[in-house]
Amino acid sequence: METLEIHSKDFLIKWINVPENSIIDWQVKPLKKSINFAFYQKKDDQSSSIGNGSFNTLTPSDGSSTPPNLRSRTNSTASVNQFHKPNDVYKSKSRSSTLSSIGESDLILVKNYNKLVANELVHGKYEAPNGGMFAFVFDNSFSKTIAKSVEFSAKVVVKEAPDANIQQHDQHVFESDTEVPTGEVLQSIMLKKRRKKLQGFTKRYFVLNYKRGILSYFKNDDNKLRGQMPIKEAIISANPSNREIIIDSGMEVWHLKTINQADFNAWINAFNTVKKQDNKATPPQSSGSSASSTELLIVAKKIEKLKLDFNSPLINEIHQDVLNLLNRSKGGADHSQATAGGFASDVQSVYSSEFHDAEDHFDDDGVNILEDGGIYTQDEEDQVGDVSSDEEEDDEEEDDNYGAVTGGAVAGGATGTVGYASKEAEQQELPQPTVTGEEETLYPLPHDPVPRNSDIPVCTHTPPSLLSFVRKNVGKDLSTIAMPVTYNEPTTVLQKFAELIEYPEVVSNALGSDFQDESGEKVLRIAAFALSALSSSRAKERNKRKPFTPLLGETYELVREDLGFRLISEKVSHRPPVFAYQVDTDSWSMNFALSPSQKFWGKQSEVTTKGVVVLKDKSTGEEYSWTQPTTMIKNIIAGETYAEPTGTITIKSSNGYKAVAEFAKGGMWSGRSEEVTVKAFDNKKKELTYTVNGNWTQNFTLKTNSTEKTIWQAGELLPNYQKKYGFTTFAGTLNKITEMEQGKIPPTDSRFRPDLQAYEKGNVDQAEELKIKLEQDQRVRRKELEDSGKEHIPQFFKFVGNGPVDEGKWEFITGEQSYWNRRKNQAWDGLVQLW
Repeated sequence: METLEIHSKDFLIKWINVPENSIIDWQVKPLKKSINFAFYQKKDDQSSSIGNGSFNTLTPSDGSSTPPNLRSRTNSTASVNQFHKPNDVYKSKSRSSTLSSIGESDLILVKNYNKLVANELVHGKYEAPNGGMFAFVFDNSFSKTIAKSVEFSAKVVVKEAPDANIQQHDQHVFESDTEVPTGEVLQSIMLKKRRKKLQGFTKRYFVLNYKRGILSYFKNDDNKLRGQMPIKEAIISANPSNREIIIDSGMEVWHLKTINQADFNAWINAFNTVKKQDNKATPPQSSGSSASSTELLIVAKKIEKLKLDFNSPLINEIHQDVLNLLNRSKGGADHSQATAGGFASDVQSVYSSEFHDAEDHFDDDGVNILEDGGIYTQDEEDQVGDVSSDEEEDDEEEDDNYGAVTGGAVAGGATGTVGYASKEAEQQELPQPTVTGEEETLYPLPHDPVPRNSDIPVCTHTPPSLLSFVRKNVGKDLSTIAMPVTYNEPTTVLQKFAELIEYPEVVSNALGSDFQDESGEKVLRIAAFALSALSSSRAKERNKRKPFTPLLGETYELVREDLGFRLISEKVSHRPPVFAYQVDTDSWSMNFALSPSQKFWGKQSEVTTKGVVVLKDKSTGEEYSWTQPTTMIKNIIAGETYAEPTGTITIKSSNGYKAVAEFAKGGMWSGRSEEVTVKAFDNKKKELTYTVNGNWTQNFTLKTNSTEKTIWQAGELLPNYQKKYGFTTFAGTLNKITEMEQGKIPPTDSRFRPDLQAYEKGNVDQAEELKIKLEQDQRVRRKELEDSGKEHIPQFFKFVGNGPVDEGKWEFITGEQSYWNRRKNQAWDGLVQLW
């Protein structure tokens, strides 16, 4: 896929020329940050109809089928126009105002996708039976300081005839010059005026694709596309005295200047070639002949003016000789056809007398460039007054080595020599923390980035055979039975359940975008998040062991400044075992108390988890709730052990909408079943059209009427994970004490368990001794409480439900005695001494 770069407060248009009876197959993936995306078709005088794809075209309020074209443009797109005075050059359009009035231009909206979520791959297809020029618009005007990068590709599939074989024509713009066949491009460095005042020009690398009629530009030292122009439909004006070229697509304006006169001539001739060619036209053979033809035209025009003033046979003879040379340079066979009338037509194609009606949408201010081609300077009017505040936010550096560029425009993929190109700094994509009150509400967030090491030591032992163990304990709850430490992995249950929020961005994407309830997209995305936790067990090595059972009163804290959440958990009940959790972010929170149990049934074991997970949208108060699915651990006696979720789970919204996830059933010999289908229903139990499909081990795709969005992908496993308990990189960080926790977390935190620490380091015998001691000490504490008639009182959660403690709600204690306030004040008095 091609990488596009879009400035802050700016937009980028990707143009694609589509033949008749075609399908556009496109993909978009914003990198790190979200971006707005829309899809337009350029109006055609012969046919302004949109293709019969499944997209809907927005209709104006007056009921007309197409938006009004309020921008009046003269019919001057057949050739390059000429201007001589600085006032003939109009200033660049305001990018934001152009984008806001895009519906009033000569573009028809095909589909507005609004905000695309960061790192989600969106795939769509669109049928265009009438063909035409299409514009994919990437809008970053809402971002004040952050530039965005987007991966994009588009392929046009031409259908020759109904039921005929389909031929594919790749419309993907090249990512390097070598990918374009020789003879199909003109490319060189030109100067491009910056977007802001007082910033002058900067060097950019331009490439014109003759076949597609598209002009693209890049930075000199990378291949990220910075912009495109459809030359055939654009209005182009040129000033030979200053080598200025103005290109107006109707949506944006580029103000360019060539390095030398030869380049200027070559580019002007190339633009005219594109404008005059039909779809089958071939490009010129070389830029050298293009430049020669243009120069001869200029000379011929000057001689023709002399003929009007001096009726001399010698001048007439010279004029005819120039016309003959011009015809030879074009490869003509009959020199006699180069008549004065034919010459006049050629000259008109280079320098038309028609001018763009700049007064419609442009200021009258002139733009001055030094006659000798030196550094750009603004006129006095621009030098005084307020400078745009956007100037300091611009991410293009001033290039001080303007005069060091050598080499001219070249055709056929060969480039000139690039001189001293200034390397521009990459725009940082760091999270922007909210500062108003968040220090108190989400302490210790925001926080500076914390280095984390996800790697763990290699496991040097194997778990003992379960055959004899199973024979003695068929049908019993595994959590009530003491097992050797070699059955464990180096995490506790508190840490294991923290993996439920390995992918918080899935929730933030669901709640932070304007998804309508009627589509079901929001509840489907929450369902994808609920299912994503299953992926932590996708490595079959992960299913051979179980986590350490926490002691009563044990806690676990997890703060991820990079993911934007904080978590606190506590074991609040021993029999039955209950683990309470509270998760907070800027925009949503989660509360749940889970009670897992595992029973052996011959060759497999069944893991069930009581308790309801409740996720709350802080901005709307809407709540989503679900329970954990039942999971079967299969082949525990012999063969390859693996986990497989079964049945269905329902994710309910407080507004009446719900999503139902159904796990595919595997056959007796089919191995692990991984497929999941999620359907959405409205508050009247009507099934909605959007669905989610995928594998809980890999990814989930949201399917709409016209597109597919990859809304979740499983994270990475540790290198050599087969010998590291099958851990993911996220799981590998759970037992680490970073600078975020050092000297801050309470002594009851799972990271301080001595048996777990010894076990992770490979000291199995020592870990076994420590584990037995910790369990015996717990029995002593429990006996003391029973003898004194007291009960254990959790420190950070309180039971507010009715009935059994493993079925009711556990509420996080807030206020002065909350976990986070006590952490801030280091007030850990009253905690049980566990080790």
